[in-house]
Amino acid sequence: VTHLYQDLVLNPNKTTAVAFENFGIVGSNKTALEVSSFPTIDLSRKLDYLLTYPHGCLEQITSTAFPQLYLSDLMDLTASQKSEIQKNITKAIKEIGSLQLPNGGFKYWPNQQVADDWATSYAGHFLIEAEKKGYVLPIQFKNKWIQYQKSQAKNWRINQQNDFAQAYRLYTLACAENPDLASMNRLRETAQISNETKLRLAATYAL
Repeated sequence: VTHLYQDLVLNPNKTTAVAFENFGIVGSNKTALEVSSFPTIDLSRKLDYLLTYPHGCLEQITSTAFPQLYLSDLMDLTASQKSEIQKNITKAIKEIGSLQLPNGGFKYWPNQQVADDWATSYAGHFLIEAEKKGYVLPIQFKNKWIQYQKSQAKNWRINQQNDFAQAYRLYTLACAENPDLASMNRLRETAQISNETKLRLAATYAL
C-alpha cells in the first residue's frame, strides 16, 4: 500500500486551491481530506490502522482498543465507523476479561497462569476508562482487580526500575476511585525514584 500526503496551512480569510491528482489503479485507490484547527496528526490513517491492527497478547489487545475510546472526541466519525469502533472495544473487553486470573491479575498470553505486573495495570486502566464511556465490564472484574492492585501495592519493595510500575499501579487505583493513600505516601518517601515516577504520583494525588 502506498500513501501520498500533502499538508497545507489555510490562512484566515484566504482561499487556497489544492492541486491533487489521485494515483494507482482505478477502483483500488481513494483520497481523503482531513481538516483540523491544530497541526495534523493524520487521524484518518491512524483510524484505519487501529481497526485492522493484528494482536494476540494482552498489551496488544489493550493498545488496539484504548485509543478508540477517544476517537469520537477528536474527529467526526461516520455511522459505520462508530459501529465498528464500538464492536472493536466490546470485543477487546471480552478478550481482556478472559485473561483475568482468579487472583484478579491479568496474564500476558492465554496459555500463561501468572499475572503480568505492567499489563495488569494497563489493561485495568483501559477497562476503567471504558466503563466511564458507558461500556459494560466483565462480571466481578473490578472488585477482583482492585483487590489485586492494592495487594501488589502494599507488598511492593523497590528494586531496579520498578518504581514507575508502582506509580502507575497507584494511578490506576485512583482512576478507579479506590486510591491507596498509604502506598502513595510510602512511594513518595522512597529515595531515588525517577522523575517520571514523581510526575505520575503527583497526578495520582491530584485525582
